[in-house]
Amino acid sequence: MKSSILVISLVLVVAFVLTAGCTQNATPPAVTQTPVASPVATPLPPQATAPVATTPKVGMGTPGPTQMLPPNYMLDFMVQGNGDTANPFMVVTLRGGNGMNFDSRVDVIFTKPDGSSQQDFMLPPFYVGQYVSFPCSTYQNRMEIWVTAPTVGKVKTYDEIVPFKAINP
Repeated sequence: MKSSILVISLVLVVAFVLTAGCTQNATPPAVTQTPVASPVATPLPPQATAPVATTPKVGMGTPGPTQMLPPNYMLDFMVQGNGDTANPFMVVTLRGGNGMNFDSRVDVIFTKPDGSSQQDFMLPPFYVGQYVSFPCSTYQNRMEIWVTAPTVGKVKTYDEIVPFKAINP
């Protein structure tokens, strides 16, 4: 009895192995393309074009919409002024988050009230307390934070106009 079950099992395994390659779909027939006549270009007389005027960026602009990262890619930031009106700096500090081991880059764009901007970045390995700083205005400044995560790409997670606060108001 046991030997007949073993023989039947071996026959079935051999049959499955021999027929396994025969179950694929046939390759589709090659499609031949018919040539299409291209249109003949008619030369146009030259026209004088006025140069396009570019308007310079005035001010900081308006903060735009932000997105939330998935929970496993979240990072937490603290944005604040250093409080020193003689040497003012805005500081963006990484406070932790689940994305510290997964995110690949953090870009920070800083814009002063006159419209001038600077950009800096943080790269892994991320750690709590990692920061970037910018010399700033003592009135208010715009800060944008973009995080690059593996499955979602580059996402703007923070975009606000941040007031500079002195130590003694």
